[in-house]
Amino acid sequence: MALEVLKLINITKRYGKVIALNRVSLEIPLNKITVVLGPSGSGKTTLLRIIAGLEEPDEGKVVIDSVDITSLPPWKRDVSMVFQYPNLFPHLNVYDNIAFGLEALNISSEERNSRVYWAAKLLKIEHLLNKYPDQLSGGEQQRVALARALVVKPRILLLDEPLSNLDLALREELRVELKSIQRRTGITFIHVTHDQDEALELADYLVVLYRGRIVDYGDPLRVYEEPASTEAAKVFGHNIIPVFSRDKIIYPWSKTSSSSNNIQGYLIIPQHRIRLLKECSNNKYSCIVKNKLLRRNYALILVECEGVILKIASTLDNAAQFTEGSRVCIEITKSKFIEIV
Repeated sequence: MALEVLKLINITKRYGKVIALNRVSLEIPLNKITVVLGPSGSGKTTLLRIIAGLEEPDEGKVVIDSVDITSLPPWKRDVSMVFQYPNLFPHLNVYDNIAFGLEALNISSEERNSRVYWAAKLLKIEHLLNKYPDQLSGGEQQRVALARALVVKPRILLLDEPLSNLDLALREELRVELKSIQRRTGITFIHVTHDQDEALELADYLVVLYRGRIVDYGDPLRVYEEPASTEAAKVFGHNIIPVFSRDKIIYPWSKTSSSSNNIQGYLIIPQHRIRLLKECSNNKYSCIVKNKLLRRNYALILVECEGVILKIASTLDNAAQFTEGSRVCIEITKSKFIEIV
């Protein structure tokens, strides 16, 4: 049995002289979570709006299981969308907000009531059904918006950074719930975000979008550990070092070399793939600690090596050994060479 997919074929979208999406082609498996990761302005929301039918591409097609839906209106696509802001109807209580999308489905009042309670239970908001939006917290409002999108039981649910305006603890809580909801319903989720942690936590498949182009796609761990391009590495905040290669040996810190046998490129090093050492030995690089930034469960240490600043993720205990201005050595435990073409 063939895998059911949503296909985007050479999608291009322009706004005046700005190219928001540049010949984007992608196959998105159904019944999974695909996360589109990218910085602001990379075209993430435009991509969702084209899938939803809220925007028309200037070029290209949207296809589900060999059916071209590019010209179909939004209400015929079996797609729901949750936006960054909940946009609830202030004059309707939670029950009626959730039920709003069911009115066009011509279903019985009994079925309508059953679906509303199903969605409310799924989002753990049964106790809020009689309240109005102005009586809810931001997190509760976003749960209502999610319930409103799920209650119609769409084939595809589009999520446009729905957690970005919530506090950190609530974002983490809802990420866990979103993944659980997808597993329980089997609905295809396409979730866009600029948050790397959110992307890696949610994704079955990960798309990295950069300046309107797909710069990597695939298994989330592979995309993170071994990005296919320097653009994808930038999105994750990896270290990017100019190097050249000769006879399969990498020479870091060197941007140019006169030898015709040298291959110029970049070494991509994730922050957690560099070890800090107090003592140097062969094949270790001597550097100077420039700064230490404490995070919740790790420290980000900035070191300068041969004029290049490296970002190193370290345990809090290990980071305590190193002070600003001290000389240290580093060991690169894993990296990827990308040739300049």
